[in-house]
Order: sequence, then C-alpha cells, then structure tokens
Amino acid sequence: MIQTQTTVLSAPRVIRVAPGAGALQAALDAAEPGDRVVLTPGVYRDAVVMRRSGSAGAPITIEAETKGTAVITGADVVTGWTETVPGGGEWSVACDLSHFPDGARYGLLAGRCEQVFVDGQPLRQVLHRDQLKGGCFCYDAEEKTLYIRPQPFTGELRGGKQAIDAGAITGGGIKAVDRDSPENCWQFLIRPFDPAAHNIEVTRRARIFSTAGDHDKAGSVSHITVRGLVFRGSGDLPQQAMVRLGGNHLVVEDCLFEFGAARGFDARANHAVYRRCITRLNGQMGFSGYGHDVLMEDCQFLFNNTKHSSFVCFEQGGSKIVRAARWTMRGCRVIGNDGPGIWFDIDNSDVVIERCWCEGNSGPGIMYEISSDAVIRNNVCWKNGYAYRKDHRFDSILNSVGHAEPVYGQGILVQMSKNVRVHNNTCVGNRRCGIELRHHAYQQAGNPGHSKDTYRLRDNEVFNNLLADNSWDNLMITPTPLNPAKAGEVLENKSDHNLFHSTEALLQHEGDLTAYCRWGKTQRAGSQSLEEWRAAEHRDLHSIQWDPLFLGAASGDFRLEAGSAAAGRGRPVEGLREDFAGRPRPLNGAPAIGAFEPVDTRELMA
Repeated sequence: MIQTQTTVLSAPRVIRVAPGAGALQAALDAAEPGDRVVLTPGVYRDAVVMRRSGSAGAPITIEAETKGTAVITGADVVTGWTETVPGGGEWSVACDLSHFPDGARYGLLAGRCEQVFVDGQPLRQVLHRDQLKGGCFCYDAEEKTLYIRPQPFTGELRGGKQAIDAGAITGGGIKAVDRDSPENCWQFLIRPFDPAAHNIEVTRRARIFSTAGDHDKAGSVSHITVRGLVFRGSGDLPQQAMVRLGGNHLVVEDCLFEFGAARGFDARANHAVYRRCITRLNGQMGFSGYGHDVLMEDCQFLFNNTKHSSFVCFEQGGSKIVRAARWTMRGCRVIGNDGPGIWFDIDNSDVVIERCWCEGNSGPGIMYEISSDAVIRNNVCWKNGYAYRKDHRFDSILNSVGHAEPVYGQGILVQMSKNVRVHNNTCVGNRRCGIELRHHAYQQAGNPGHSKDTYRLRDNEVFNNLLADNSWDNLMITPTPLNPAKAGEVLENKSDHNLFHSTEALLQHEGDLTAYCRWGKTQRAGSQSLEEWRAAEHRDLHSIQWDPLFLGAASGDFRLEAGSAAAGRGRPVEGLREDFAGRPRPLNGAPAIGAFEPVDTRELMA
C-alpha cells in the first residue's frame, strides 16, 4: 500500500508588534506568505530588513494598525544636556556620531549626515559653534560633542502680574504690568529653554527600512505590501536613502517619508505600485527610481532638498528616475522642491507622465532627458524655476546652495531624447520656457555601452499645449544644426495646435486681440510673434495666439471658461481620453488645447 503525504499550508496569521528592541525585526523574520505584520501605534527606533517573500496569491503585508501612527525612525532620544553659559541659550552633550562618515565632495554641509530634532522639528546644521543661532545645531567631531541653540520663543507668556523696568520714557523705576490686561496682551516674552521639558532626538542610524535585494538581482524578495507607515529621520550620505524598496512585486501605499538626510526612499523594484505616498523635507531628494513595470499614482513630492545642495545638477529635488521602462507617473503633486520636480534621466523608455501638478520647483517641473519613448500629457506646470537663488556653490558659511544653471526653469524640458509626445499640458509663469526641446553637447562616449551618436533630439511632438506668461519663451526648440555633419542630431521635431499667450504683450496692445495675435511677442524671449515664428521655423501652422480665458490664473485655477479660444482647437491624439481633472475628452472631436476641457458656467453655479 502506497501512502501519500499531504502538505497543509498554515493559515495566514496576524503578527502584532509593539515598539521594543528587536521586536519588529523578529516579526519580519517570522513572516510567511499571506501573513500580516501589524505595527501598533508608537515609535520604533529600529533599522530593519525584510528578507522574507510572499507569493503571488499571498503577499506578506507590513502595515500600521492605524495609518500614520506607527513611526520607524533612525533617531534616538538624547538626554543629559548642559547649558554651556548660564542663561546663554546654548546647550551641549557628549555624543559620538563618528560612525556617520562625511561626504564633503557634495558640499561641506550637504555631505554631513547628522540631524537633531526638538519636539519633532529639525534644527538647521551649521559647521562651527560661532555660527550657532536660534534653531541651529553643530557637531564637533574632535570633541565628540553636540551643541544646540533651540529657538527660544515658545509663544505668549501670560498670567498674573509682571515686574518690568519702566525705562526712561516713563520716568524709570519698576512697574507692575497685568499680563492678562487687554492693552498688554500683545507683549511676547522669551521663555527659557528647558531640555527636560522637550523631546530632543539625534539621528543614530542610517537606512532604517529595506526590502532585501534589487530590481535586477536574483534572490530578491517579492510580493510584499507596505502600508500606512511613517519613516522619519535618518543619517545617510548623499545618494543614499532612508528607505530602500527593492525586489519585485511590491505595493507601497499611504506611507510618509520625511527628514531623510539624503533621499527619502529608493524605489528599486520591478512590478511595483506606489500609491498615495508622501516624501517631503528630505535633505537631498524625495526619491530615486529604477526598474520596470511601475505605477506611481497620487503621490506627493514636497519641499525636498532642504540642504539646497546641487552636486552640479547631478541629483537633487523631487525625484530622479534612471534606466526605467514602462513606468507610469499619474496624478502626483510635485511642489517646492529645490531642483527638478519629476526627473527622468538616462536610458528610460515607455514612460507616461500624466495629470501631475508641478509647482514652484527651482528646476524644471518635468524633465525628461537622454531617454526615449514617452508620453507627457495633461500636466500643469506653474511657476517653476523661482524657488531658490542658484548663484554660487557656497554662501558665506559654506552652506551648499546650488550652482549657476540659467538654462533650467522650464515647465517641461525634453533634453536629448527621442519619440517623446508632449500633449495637452498647461504651462504658466515658468521662469524660462513653458516647454523646451533642447539639444546640447554631451560627453556621451563617457557612458559605457553608448556611442557618441546615442542621444539625439529627434522625432518629438509638442501638440495641444497651452503656454502662457512664461518669462523667456513660451516654446523653444533647438534648431537643426547648420553643420551638415551634425544635421542628424536634431531632426523631425514637430509642434502644432498650441495656444500661446502673454498678458504683458496683450496689455501693450491695449487689449486689442487682433493686433496682439499678429504682433504680440511670445516666442524666442520676446523677439518673435507667432506669425514670425511660423515664417522662421515653419512650425505651429494651426496654433493660435490668444487670451485663454482662465477661470482664475492668479490663484492657480487654469480651468477654461466656456468661451475660451482653446475649446475644440486641439488635434485628436491617440490615448487622450480625459483631462487633468478626470473629465472626459471628446470621443469623436477635437479636444481643447491644454490640460483642461472648458467648464460650463452652469457647472460652476450648481
């Protein structure tokens, strides 16, 4: 008789974890396919690695019991502070942070990894004690001592009577003031800082969470879901990340990444989804991306590169994605980053960037360079290029503040790339151009595997875009080189069915739209009207120069009034089914120019 043995898989479990030394790592090490590792509310002072894999039908889930209440941090509470000068407001503590190496080639401060938080708010780092002022800290590596000067103002001091020096104006002497009296309630006083009354944290760990492996490495983890966690505070070198999400088949939802010393996170997984995540206030960059078959949806990249480091435009700002394929970025808000907002750089292909809002980034709102085959559509790019001055590498206290890069500040920049479709975007008030297709000399032979002919500006389309009030040009396209030997470097770049507008030029023509559309200067930094642009470049033969009739441009409402000249003037393009707001585009007709279809007045009144 032949006996058979049946393998019974254990039922999925819920593994609940509470803060405690080693508890989270132990739970991750014990997880099996289908299990849920649930973090109860609290602060987890850990650096953990997920080495276990789920399966296609049974992923391992790592999640907060309640979204946003489980915080994984690289910082520890530090006590024992001593006031260096009684009443002076400066405090110190012996603290050995020598395990954090410096990356000085990135800037003397940008390369430092230490961070200090008082009640959850970061202090600004300076290099020397004599630079300390309210809200700053410095670390003396030789003394292994940390110095802080917290912001002393904590609000209005009220209650009872206050004895003050009346001063010469009122005859001198001491006067009692009733602090609760209405005529005195404007008075704000400094309250002495007491370290024992505050939570002071110092970063002790670099990378604090990882899913093991990489998108292109055998043996990497797979089928992992991470949901609702907060990752806060790390001590990482430039080009390193507080959180590394590697492997395959990852889902990351509703997570917050903030105050990483360098990057907030690395997205290094194939077949991955990142949804409703926020990466903000990180020292160098919001996130870096790699891999293929990735969806990033409804995420936010906010105010990253707090160190204002530049690295000669190598890596900073909201994001940088390299060597990625079949990557879709949809519905993301990209605001206030020092550097490019959305940046795809080198050897990316089959990319879609749609329905994203890019505002107030110091570099381009969207930058797609030395890559190919992308669709950039239905995006709004507003006021990019203005956030920070980038005049020199270091200021008077050797703080990295960026480099002189006057060529950046576009709403959308397509640089040395081919087969990019730029359709139905609205680009308003950007420092340089609304949209630029740019080609320039590049040391291409320095990239392994690439010939000097690899990167070219060819076969790109700029259709149905609404470009208004951009400071240099509304549209700029590098012309085909006159040198026959270089003619193939810039070829077959098309632009048409766009709307151009300059409020200043219209005012100069005293509101006469007929005269304005013929002579108003909107191209080539104000040197050409649309008519002259057509004659010189043989482009935009169906484009118009007219007031778009925004509902409220000053407040960022770039929806169109029903009578806008942009209505129905676009060119039908494949795959354009809805506008920025998700409203349907005409199925069998011409779409509006720009990111929005016109709004019926009756909709506004409803």
